[in-house]
Amino acid sequence: MGSFRDIVRSQRGRSGRIDEFTLGFSIPFDRRGRVAPLIVRVTFSEEGSQPIVSSVHYNFGKDSFSLHRGINHQETIFKTSKFEATIDFALDENWIYWLDYLGSGRGEHAEASRDAKRVIKYLTEILSSYKKSARRIRFFLWTEGLPSLLPVAPLRSKPKRTYDPIRETASPEGEHIPMLMMRLDRTDKSRWNELHDNLVTFGKASGLFSDIAVRRHGRQMSDPFQLQVKVRAGSRANIMDVGYGVSQSLPILVDVRSHEQSIFLLQQPEVHLHPRAQAELASLFVESYKKGHNHFIIETHSDYIIDRIRILAKKKEINPDDVSILYFAPQGNAVEIHSISLDDRGNLQGSPEGYRDFFIRESDRLLGFEN
Repeated sequence: MGSFRDIVRSQRGRSGRIDEFTLGFSIPFDRRGRVAPLIVRVTFSEEGSQPIVSSVHYNFGKDSFSLHRGINHQETIFKTSKFEATIDFALDENWIYWLDYLGSGRGEHAEASRDAKRVIKYLTEILSSYKKSARRIRFFLWTEGLPSLLPVAPLRSKPKRTYDPIRETASPEGEHIPMLMMRLDRTDKSRWNELHDNLVTFGKASGLFSDIAVRRHGRQMSDPFQLQVKVRAGSRANIMDVGYGVSQSLPILVDVRSHEQSIFLLQQPEVHLHPRAQAELASLFVESYKKGHNHFIIETHSDYIIDRIRILAKKKEINPDDVSILYFAPQGNAVEIHSISLDDRGNLQGSPEGYRDFFIRESDRLLGFEN
């Protein structure tokens, strides 16, 4: 996200200089009241030009505590309503791991300081008191079974007429996707056939393509190859000679179909896709969420993606409670974030005044109701 100042975009005037920012999340009670509500807030300050963790605040059911970066950066001050302790851990990006380490009792040893033992005892008691909570509360101290994070960039790698095999290293731009497809085609026909069939199913539903294949230029893994695509009827063409949306969608399609229990961070997946293909992407995400237990955090400008998810919620293909929409509304130099939910008929709940006003005005102008 850049330097600290790139993130906070310091304001001028009465509000003065911004010296910190906070990110967080919350998990409410479940509908049966079996899961303790959880609120976590992480505050960042500036060191040099970079953001660093300065404090972490937990509200966990009836319990709460906070961690604060000590003057000695290798120490952390642990605070509750009843006591304050200094422990020999740096408050950095690994804070969630050492909290789990202490909370599991694994930090209890003869060399532990008196303060550290108090923290160990406190965290162990909290966790033991919530043993009967549902599994999702493991997010409180989340280490085991941590899902992989898979970022996808807004502009994916450009298609090539011929690919020279290189190291298959995953990247947000999807440069590894052609190599992955070639390797599966040559070494694992079962997986390739499954992936191929899934790609063709999406291609036909979206109107992007009706077939895709790897064309070899030699018998060795190191030999060049091409990606061939059939658009509707006719023979296959090189991926360079078909619509740009095919090459831009492939990194998303292949990665989503190749992973389970992962979290995808998607920036503008709709880039270079026509409305029908954008809507089908939303259907793909919902299917992957249900069958592959993947989760998606999507930054999008596409109404077609939002509307398809609303339709799927209305059709009971996804639980409305499993969908969260955050609408970013510019307010001068700041941005106000509105949380929008769906009801069981796919209607938007909590949308702010002015949401989608642009489209309403355009429709009115088209009908001649306003200039």
